Amino acid sequence: MFYPAIALLLSIVIVVLGCAPPDRDSASSRSPIDGSPQEQTACQPKSLSTALIESDGNSSTHGWFEEIRGEKQLDFTYRSGRHSGCYYILEGMGGGLAMIDFDADGDLDLFFTGGGSISATPNGIQGLPNALFRNDGNWQFLNVTEKSGLSQPGDYSHGCAVVDFNQDGSPDLVVCGYGGCRLYVNLQDATFREVTHAAHLQSDGWNIAAASGDFDQDGWPDLLIVRYLNWSPNIDRRWHNDLGQREVAGPTFYDGVQSKLLRNQGDGTFEDITHSAGLREVGKGLGAVIADLNRDGWLDIYVANDEMANHLYLGRDEFPFQEVGIEAGVATDELGNPEGSMGLDVGDYDGDGKLDLWVTNFRGEDNGLYRNLGDGSFLRTTAAMGLAGVSRPFVGWSTALADFDSDGWLDIFVANGHVSYHDPQAALQQPAQLFRNVMGKRFQNVSFQGGSYFRGQHIGRGAAVGDLDNDGALDIVVSHLDEPVSLLKNRQPPKDFVRVSLRATGGDRDAIGALAVMTSAGRRVTRCVRSGAGYGSHSDQRIIFPVGAADPLEVTVSWPGRKTEVFRDLKTGVTSVLVEGEGQQVDGTASR
Repeated sequence: MFYPAIALLLSIVIVVLGCAPPDRDSASSRSPIDGSPQEQTACQPKSLSTALIESDGNSSTHGWFEEIRGEKQLDFTYRSGRHSGCYYILEGMGGGLAMIDFDADGDLDLFFTGGGSISATPNGIQGLPNALFRNDGNWQFLNVTEKSGLSQPGDYSHGCAVVDFNQDGSPDLVVCGYGGCRLYVNLQDATFREVTHAAHLQSDGWNIAAASGDFDQDGWPDLLIVRYLNWSPNIDRRWHNDLGQREVAGPTFYDGVQSKLLRNQGDGTFEDITHSAGLREVGKGLGAVIADLNRDGWLDIYVANDEMANHLYLGRDEFPFQEVGIEAGVATDELGNPEGSMGLDVGDYDGDGKLDLWVTNFRGEDNGLYRNLGDGSFLRTTAAMGLAGVSRPFVGWSTALADFDSDGWLDIFVANGHVSYHDPQAALQQPAQLFRNVMGKRFQNVSFQGGSYFRGQHIGRGAAVGDLDNDGALDIVVSHLDEPVSLLKNRQPPKDFVRVSLRATGGDRDAIGALAVMTSAGRRVTRCVRSGAGYGSHSDQRIIFPVGAADPLEVTVSWPGRKTEVFRDLKTGVTSVLVEGEGQQVDGTASR
């Protein structure tokens, strides 16, 4: 396995300091040491010890974020079915959400997956309705699920994605779940219609998340469907921990499955090209992010796998992809150990213009920060950047590399929450975490300065980041297991900012893989348009640059696989739509 020399040195230091991950076969590990097929008997209700703890109901006016509550705020809860007492691994995965301007009014609306119900009967796994909330401004959200045509329950749902699959300028929705994926087309009249079968969007089994990108550069966005385990109630394992308590059997007991790549044929249908694309036959995928990591003009895929090596697929001018996770140094930890990875993101955290990778992991493991060295390899810098040890007590799910304090440096948010009901070393409910980027040199844990939400305990799962009130500051929405969603208003709006939305004309309109660069405070700030970041969620795709009085109001955009343009004389405080072909071309070469 290839790692740069400095990575090996860091590994030795970590071991000497006693920071190596604990034995994964210990009693607190996810992996049961014994098990047998679960008897199909009635599920037993869980004890009151697993009941949710009520969090502080008062909105704090202190800290980075204020939790917004009130009559017309978000009244929605993802349901896991865990209270049935079946102890299925299914019930611990949770759901995601999407920030989507479905009605084209300039405000980000919110879509939530609903989960499902569980019982130990034939057809005992049923989906519950998803929900769509319209942003009416001033932090008022109206439930428009019925009016939008999205009220019918589908599969037991997990993640969702936003993609303009028919390239009509309106965002459509993909919802993934146990049993299948569903595609909802935006009819451009504030309603949606399901077109799953018409679009040939077949994906049976256990689907967790989706992401999109124009991998073959034919102008139509393709779909990656991330799939988890070969599991069903018929093969569910019954397991008890060392204390004799009934517990959920972890993913080690089940075989992995192959994720799917679906090519958009441009006629409203998709073609399954998983085999020709060269996706690994076995994975335990919980998330994926799509971006042009090596700046060759072709989209790449980074997949977070649970308890097995992560995958990095490099795109090129023909299929199959080249899978280089181990060679690139992003498949495992510093010692070559696979981890339980869930959430992930991509961004330039150190300001060198290259896109780095960030992934959240299971309890007892550090979350992974990988610095892009620009030569096809990455260096794990978790320890060097001050992030070793601080997240090991927790199970990390959705996450974001985002500039929350508007200083031009990407900070980190992590939603945490356990999957074990009776772990003696960690609670089911856990605090979220917030890390401030100190000028690309280290990350500072500022969780207790984050506001009341960060001082509470939650079973965090999906989360999305975006500017919900259009004040230039990035807000956060978090989905939990069996607990209402949380709406976190950023209390640190910048004095001035440039916000841009990229619209490609030479390829996929959503411009996945594009880079935008602006000079801010005397340095070049690089941001990217990516798909699939977080965990089963879709964040605001608009890019925000904080600006000072002396900063030139211009943004340079490198369109994926095509030309580079500069857009000048931009306005502050509003969203500028940068359309490919309407800027001044910087050079005559494509980015590859």
